[in-house]
Amino acid sequence: MNKKTKIYTGIGILIGIVLVYYIFSLAASNQDSCTTKPVTEIDIGGHQNVVSHIHQSLQIEINGETILIPANIGLEGVVMRPIHTHDASGKIHVEGPCPRDFTLGEFFDVWQEEFTETCIIGNCEDETHTLTLYVNGIENTEYRNLVLRDDQKIEIVYEEI
Repeated sequence: MNKKTKIYTGIGILIGIVLVYYIFSLAASNQDSCTTKPVTEIDIGGHQNVVSHIHQSLQIEINGETILIPANIGLEGVVMRPIHTHDASGKIHVEGPCPRDFTLGEFFDVWQEEFTETCIIGNCEDETHTLTLYVNGIENTEYRNLVLRDDQKIEIVYEEI
């Protein structure tokens, strides 16, 4: 092997090492941002880019009327948020691109609707109304902080006392 070939081989190896380092650094950076970014700023890019995929059913009742959970919450053109809907069935899809717990409050952030321990979509507790969260038929006080788990049946009921 002549001197010129050795130099080009060395440069090629060096470029390869730098590229591998860059790719691993970028992957680590994306992983970190996935665990810390607000859910409204994460784009999973599609169903192939997930490490977990779970579902919950959500039903909201306000004064005896069932509120429709719209289709395509969290789907904006080519952007797909980790928490989204595909249809109006009330089925929530949680597709994490990294190991992370997502919450019911984050679903409402993606939906851009109000949800707290006292208010749901503009309806707030007062002297004559109450707001209750049920998970699998059992009253729950976690509200926005409820961690979404597979197969949960979530019901939010705003009603007269």
